[in-house]
Amino acid sequence: MQMWGGGFNTIFGLSIASAVVYFVARHTIGNAERAVKRVTTRVFLLIAVAGTLILIGTRALSMFHFDEMPVDFLVAIVVYALASLVFSVCTCVLRGENKFKSFNIVNLTQNIANTLLYIYIAARPSAVVWIWGTNAISIGMIGFSLYCIRRWNGPRPKPAPEDDHPVGSRDFVKYSLKSHVSNMLAYVNIYFGNYLVQDRFAVADLGVYSAATVILDKIWILPNAVGQVVMSRIAAMTERKDKVRLTLISTKAVTYVTAVIALLVLWVAKIFIPLLFPMYVGAIAPLRYLIVGAIVISYAKVLGNSIAAYGRPELNILPTVVGIASNIAASFLFVPKMGVNGVALATSISLSAQGIACIAIFCRFSHTPFYRLLLPSREEIAMARAAFRK
Repeated sequence: MQMWGGGFNTIFGLSIASAVVYFVARHTIGNAERAVKRVTTRVFLLIAVAGTLILIGTRALSMFHFDEMPVDFLVAIVVYALASLVFSVCTCVLRGENKFKSFNIVNLTQNIANTLLYIYIAARPSAVVWIWGTNAISIGMIGFSLYCIRRWNGPRPKPAPEDDHPVGSRDFVKYSLKSHVSNMLAYVNIYFGNYLVQDRFAVADLGVYSAATVILDKIWILPNAVGQVVMSRIAAMTERKDKVRLTLISTKAVTYVTAVIALLVLWVAKIFIPLLFPMYVGAIAPLRYLIVGAIVISYAKVLGNSIAAYGRPELNILPTVVGIASNIAASFLFVPKMGVNGVALATSISLSAQGIACIAIFCRFSHTPFYRLLLPSREEIAMARAAFRK
């Protein structure tokens, strides 16, 4: 449900969430509200219709094991996609308004609710409760997000005079489509392996491989979070020098920390998965291959958002194309020989290729020497020392 529902939201969602952050940060929600509501409603209907038709077609053709699923589970996929769309739009409004305290509280509440659901499912396994419980939590978080959007403790922010005008739906969609190609390809690049495993191997293999990708999602919590914060901050800045400086500091700090976390996670997984989750021991092997790509893609997760915040989201298309091409080529080479591990290796190669290409694009666009994204400067080292002393 999460894999296909998330896919429908990404493919047919037209990346309107990126536009929400950009226009709310620049023009405020008052000027962007009408465009956000109109475009979100149309995309909502698009996802509902397209998702339903695709699931009917795949079930009729007996693809991806959908003919073995109850119909209400397929309905749950569409509901999850629609809830994901609305929830992402609401949280992006919070990001655009710099309400990161509310944004963090909403996400923390969602994680706590999901954890309680997981504990219940561990004690009393039920696919129906798990699937519809997850959807219920998402819908509840939409209501919580809307409450946070309407709540203000201080004066509302005012845009710069040149940005103090209503945002047109056409401009909103235009920016969304510029972001959409790269976002869609980035999603396909990361989760191409999941769909390949579901189509080529047994459902049990998908469960094991998905366990490895779930661990990757936890490793990416920091890069995703920093990328989200950086995008709204940079979009609101006016000085290019300040934008580049913030991007460099954020990117290096995130990548260094992510590398340490990834290696620790791999070490912990080798110890505790055999002890606590013996059915998922098979996830350790593909995880070894995925770790390298998980670290390198951290660059793209921050740099990609930075480039979009400069108002040039179309520049992110090339790195994702490089990633997709390398993924397909590596899959042909390694999957027949290595099976599920070959899928993991191909994914890791593609993530690394995408990360390196994103670095090259950013360096050329911002006229930044390559080494400044790899090595800390004296100023940054001094800042780190001062932070540790405090």
